[in-house]
Amino acid sequence: MKRNIILLPLCLLCAILISSCDDYLEKKPLTQIGNDDYWKATSDLANYTLQFYPSLPAFEVVGSYTGLIGWDGTRGSDTQITGVPSTVWNGSRSPVTSTSDKEWNWTKIRSVNVFFDNYWKCKDPFDSYKHYVGEAHFFKAWFYFEKVRAYGDVPWFSKALDTSSEELYKARDSRVLVVDSILWNLDKAIEYLNPLKSVDGGSNRLSKEVALLFKSRVALYEGSWQKYHKGTAFGTSGADPDKYFRLAVEAAEELMDSQYSTGLYSTNSPSEDYCKMFSLTDQTSNKEALLWKRYDKGLGMGHSFQIYVSDRTAGNSLTMEQIHHYLKKNGEPYDYISVGKTVKGGDFLTKIAEDCDPRLSQTIWIPDMVMWDNGYGKGIFTKPFLNQSGEYLNNTGFQIKKGNDPKDPQAGSGVSWNTNCVTGAIVFRYAEALLNYAEAKCELGEVVDYDKSVNLLRRRVGMPDFKVQSDINRSLYADYGYAISDELYEIRRERTVELGCEGFRYDDIMRWAAHSLLKGKRPKGYPLDLSEWEGVKINYKVDENGLLDPYIGQIPNGYGFDPERDYLECIPINEITLNPQLIQNPGW
Repeated sequence: MKRNIILLPLCLLCAILISSCDDYLEKKPLTQIGNDDYWKATSDLANYTLQFYPSLPAFEVVGSYTGLIGWDGTRGSDTQITGVPSTVWNGSRSPVTSTSDKEWNWTKIRSVNVFFDNYWKCKDPFDSYKHYVGEAHFFKAWFYFEKVRAYGDVPWFSKALDTSSEELYKARDSRVLVVDSILWNLDKAIEYLNPLKSVDGGSNRLSKEVALLFKSRVALYEGSWQKYHKGTAFGTSGADPDKYFRLAVEAAEELMDSQYSTGLYSTNSPSEDYCKMFSLTDQTSNKEALLWKRYDKGLGMGHSFQIYVSDRTAGNSLTMEQIHHYLKKNGEPYDYISVGKTVKGGDFLTKIAEDCDPRLSQTIWIPDMVMWDNGYGKGIFTKPFLNQSGEYLNNTGFQIKKGNDPKDPQAGSGVSWNTNCVTGAIVFRYAEALLNYAEAKCELGEVVDYDKSVNLLRRRVGMPDFKVQSDINRSLYADYGYAISDELYEIRRERTVELGCEGFRYDDIMRWAAHSLLKGKRPKGYPLDLSEWEGVKINYKVDENGLLDPYIGQIPNGYGFDPERDYLECIPINEITLNPQLIQNPGW
């Protein structure tokens, strides 16, 4: 593990000290500073923690829009895909040899521990800097949660170590100890962080609200993991799932209390608000965006999202498995397969947009929608980019629209690739807390208050209130490999719809032990209408229902996920060579 402790140059301190505390943009990392010269003022602590903000998911400064709207495809899921099958879900990963290949790297955690080893040297009153101590607790929890999701049991380090420290060669601590330590750090973050209304930097910097939301996420993840992996090599003997579900409920309920600066974005436009929320350049007045990332092209801090969500695709496509989750506008299940037998292609897209949950037509492109209307002219969506390739290709017929702003100057085919887009990136939004609450409460077997949770999300888009119901077509999109109650099925449906394309699906499948959603199956697209493509060359295959079957040539037998191995990552082999106390994960 020696090679993982990377001490970065002192000169990087300058980049931190001159950076703004109001907005987090792209900050250079910092792990080693002159301890005799630093830590004396509140501003030192405030500037130090800025280095951790770029670790949070947002729009990439270069490349496509991975990190937010396209993340479910890049990471791999049943609901969103790229041009090639996910190696995780296909079970085709090879053992990892070095730390440069994967996440077994401790630099960021060491950097946080440097803060804890030194912040007490500050000469200012504790109340003046406790917020930044709270930030450090939050980021320690964040970085360790990444480790737990990837590897399960990991070593817990309470202080900054150097390359000669014997503690580097310790064994892995139990998952329960690590997760409980994560939650302890989040409790300290909640205690020390200012509420959003009092944060210097507003919703561009961490707040008590964000820590509460993240605590509900961590606790829900662990409760689900321990419940659904029980009795497997990935469960922890003696773990209590209900303890974590209870903590998830408590954190979410506290956040739902009216004392906090939270709410849902709405301009009373049910047909637009859900999509529009993700297209805003400035999220300051959006109470749903508890934490968001501001961009400024004048500082060289931009991205290319609006280019990709209008004229390109970054190779990302939604699947029929996602579409199946959208209910009819009357709140009842919709039989997409039966409709697709007679209505195909663009007509199918138009019909399901007319018939179903308005979030569907705010997530994917429908014929005749305006893609851009700016200085580059006006672009109308006619059909998905099945005839394209690379970063222009859509291979399912369901082309992602979520977050598009036709008026944005970076939208459209006339825009050469650049990173001048400044659409704000929502990192944490309040809607997740409502969904976390409903799921954890249901898992506990308790009565869910839908009027203060899921129904708020549905009413924003004009959908009927939540109801428990059955669906004869569940096997097409919700085959988890085990039975759950109709109520929990419908809560999971609502989560999949509301958080679609936001990077949650991979973790949801993992924590639910839901490999049956993918194993032996292939993702499908819309019912193809070949008459729309006369004279145009497209590469296509369809299944027995006439649905696009983009992976049939690559994985004819479906995904090859190995449930005895693939729920956790391989610990790099060279790390086990360096530290024989490390035990490899199951199956690797």
